[in-house]
Amino acid sequence: MKRHDQPSDNRSGRLRSGKKKTDRLRRPPVKPQRGRPAAGGGQGETEAASSPRSRSEQSARRLQAIERRKARSRAVGMAMFVLVIMLVTVLLIIEVMQQARPQPRFIFLSEGRIDDTVRAQGLIIRDETVYTAPASGLIKPLAAEGSRTAAGQKLALIIPADREEQLRELQKVEKDLTELQIELMNSGKGSGARAIYDESHAALAGLAGLIRGDTSRSDLSNLSTYQASITVLLEQRTGKLAGIDFRDARITELQSLRHQLELSLGLDSGTLYCQDPGIVSYKLDGLEATLRNEIVLELPPTQVHELLSGTREMQTAAGQVSAEQPVLRLTSSHRQAFAFILPDVGVSDLALDRLYDITLPNDHLTITGCSLLRVEPFADGVFAVFSSDRMVERLSDRRTVQADLTLTSTSGLRAPVSALFDLDENRDEASLMTVLNGKTQTIRVAVIDRDREFAIVDGLAGEALQPALSTVIVVNPESIGEGEFIGND
Repeated sequence: MKRHDQPSDNRSGRLRSGKKKTDRLRRPPVKPQRGRPAAGGGQGETEAASSPRSRSEQSARRLQAIERRKARSRAVGMAMFVLVIMLVTVLLIIEVMQQARPQPRFIFLSEGRIDDTVRAQGLIIRDETVYTAPASGLIKPLAAEGSRTAAGQKLALIIPADREEQLRELQKVEKDLTELQIELMNSGKGSGARAIYDESHAALAGLAGLIRGDTSRSDLSNLSTYQASITVLLEQRTGKLAGIDFRDARITELQSLRHQLELSLGLDSGTLYCQDPGIVSYKLDGLEATLRNEIVLELPPTQVHELLSGTREMQTAAGQVSAEQPVLRLTSSHRQAFAFILPDVGVSDLALDRLYDITLPNDHLTITGCSLLRVEPFADGVFAVFSSDRMVERLSDRRTVQADLTLTSTSGLRAPVSALFDLDENRDEASLMTVLNGKTQTIRVAVIDRDREFAIVDGLAGEALQPALSTVIVVNPESIGEGEFIGND
């Protein structure tokens, strides 16, 4: 019985052990819970669970360290960039300051003159004859403004109002004649016509320049005068071309028709002829009969002052005029007088035995060699009358002028006022920076006379160095010191 019982026990034990193995194989593995070790787990399982967290923390710390290093690098780089910019800016400022430093400028002492002038308004006095219109109508000038005319020369036509149709017909004939002459001239006919056209073109170009200049200054007061001058120039060109043989029947026919129309207009209208040689002007102010050369020695200064202070303007006779209306004047004298009220000038400043220069700054003209006829005290200055035979034609259309009168002149070695330094006005002395043997050297000079721009200088007695003609001086002495070498760096 025991033999049989023992094997069964062994078999049952083997069966139980096999079942346990099978159970272990079939049992699913137990996953450890996150955040705490599994039950019954040891130290190895804890280290395995904590290793990923430590690696992520280490990575984060490394990234933070890298960012801190990058931030420090950027800060250092920005600081270096700012320092470089500041250094470059300082260098540029130094360079600009060195270049902006004024460089010494040199000139030679030369002979010159300084004029002591006074500016004043002057009244022009001359002998003039006024011509009036013989009848009412349209005035047509036949002599240019400011031109000299001979006795018997036609000065103007007064065309009645009922002859306007003939005038328009005459203008059309003149236009056709001019166009035909230009056509024939361009085809090679009419020897000498080209020279006449070129001459008139030059004169018309000069008038066009004057018109443009007045227009740019918004001055339209002289347009009627320019119109009369242009008309006269065209009339003169037509008269000169009448003597040119173009060998064309059309020219002869038009010239004959123009002559008939002019004759008809001249007979039916008033024609003004020049009585005495003189200078014609179509500008009038009503003082032609009052102001004459014969009264300049007795002319009261108060009357001149009133005329200069008034607002009387020159009037131009143009277009329609009435009978007996003044239309032009003729200057018959070859001399003209200038009456001035000179402020802050004494009688002793003007001598009767010397000649004076009158400068017109607005016209860039100088009337030289004017003689002094009369000088006497008036108000805070003097009343002076000068006479001249120059610029009579140029000033024939004016009654007043703005002029600079030269009282005294000083000649000698002339230097710019900017070249003077250490000026002693009480002793009339100053210093000049000169160049001697390649080095700058200061010399003392006497200031004889000076104005706003220049000074007349001379040497001082007892000085070792004396200024001379062609001495090199420094125009801006503040740009260089004494004893510096002048040469290439």
